[in-house]
Formats: sequence, structure tokens, C-alpha cells
Amino acid sequence: MGINKYIPYIIVASFIILIIIIICFIYIYYYDVEEVGIVNKREHVAIPHIQPIQPIQPVQPIQPIQPTMPINKVCLTLDEYDKLKNNGNNVEPIKTNHTIERDYKVLNDPLYPPLNRSDNRTHTDMVQKINRRDMYIRTNDINDTYRLVAYLTNNSVSRDTGGNSWKLFARQKDRHISDFYMKPTDNNNDIKIPLTDEIVVGSRLRDIYNIPNEITFNSPMLNNTPYYVMEVPKADLTRSNNYI
Repeated sequence: MGINKYIPYIIVASFIILIIIIICFIYIYYYDVEEVGIVNKREHVAIPHIQPIQPIQPVQPIQPIQPTMPINKVCLTLDEYDKLKNNGNNVEPIKTNHTIERDYKVLNDPLYPPLNRSDNRTHTDMVQKINRRDMYIRTNDINDTYRLVAYLTNNSVSRDTGGNSWKLFARQKDRHISDFYMKPTDNNNDIKIPLTDEIVVGSRLRDIYNIPNEITFNSPMLNNTPYYVMEVPKADLTRSNNYI
């Protein structure tokens, strides 16, 4: 009788345990079904093929770009550069005799301008540096030389130091100005007069291609009356090349 009174409780507890077990089985069953469904759905989705991860290869050193020209070529080859660099060293050295010859040209050569100079050593060293281009490079100078451009005559009764008859020599110094000097037509007279702004009165002599018809001078070696200019005609190269 003692046990019989607990039988209803035991039955109820057993029933509850049974229900819990059934619920657990049902939950496990539906959970597996859902997982299988998800897997089946994933199998029907087009998933891109993923390459397996490759092992990292060691970095190869960058190879230098091979030049299409010699390695020693930038603008000039090394040989060309050395030749250009040493070009000034091949210039024949200027000696004092050159300066003396230059002085004789001032006196005797009608195409050499009447220019003074410094002492022999300074002048010789300066010419040497200019020839080697150690300190001087022409920029605006067009490298023209003196030439005969006109004759000047004066009709005054009084005679100047050149006998009232002169040769006018000129060169184009640059694109804006020219240099002039005069020498008597008498070749036995070695006078040369540089024509500076201080000597010329009125219109200045500035352009070898625009020489006035009359020139007046302010110099004790010349008359103070006008000198008439007769230009030397230029060669007509359009008709003949015989006198180039």
C-alpha cells in the first residue's frame, strides 16, 4: 500500500520524461532535415571555382633596362666628349711674336683697325685665353671683319693730314651697331683715324648699311667742312657669281 500511493506520480513523471524524449527526437530530426536542405540548395548554386592559394614565390630582382645605344652615350660618347673637351688644348699657343705681328698690321695692313693694346705679356695671355675659350664666348658678335665701304673727299682749299682724300673702312660689330675708321688714299700715309661719336658731328656713324652722304668731323687732323661720301657698290649676286 505504501508504494501504490506513489504509482500515479511515477506514471506522471514517466509520461513527462517520455514527452521530453519525443520532443528531443523531433527537434534532432527537423534540424538534420534543414541542414540537408541547405546543403542541397548550395549544391545547385553556381559557385565560382576558387584557385587554391599558391605559395608566395620569392621576389626576383628587377633587371635593368638594356639601353638601345652604347652605355657611354648621353648626348655624346665619351670619346666625342673628350675630343670636344681637349679641342681647346690643341690650339697653337700664342707667342709674343704674334703680338708683334699684330702691331705691324696696325701700321701696314689697311684692313686692320687702328687699335692700341696693353703690354706684350698681358695682351698675349689674353689672346691665348680667348683662342682657347677659357673666358670668352661670342654671343651677339657676328664675327665680321673690316672692309672698304666708301671714299671720303673734302673740297676745302686747306689740306688735312690725309690730303682731303680718305678710305672709309667698316665692319658690322653686331646686329645693331658698326665700327668705322679712315685711312688716307695715299698708301704711303699710314695714318688711321677711328671714327667715334666724339669725332663725328651731326649724324653718327652707327650702321654700315646706312652711311650718310656727308660727314662732318671735329678733329685737328681733319677739316671742319663736310666730307662727301661715295660708297663702294656691292656686287650684284643675282646676275653673276664671278665677284663673290
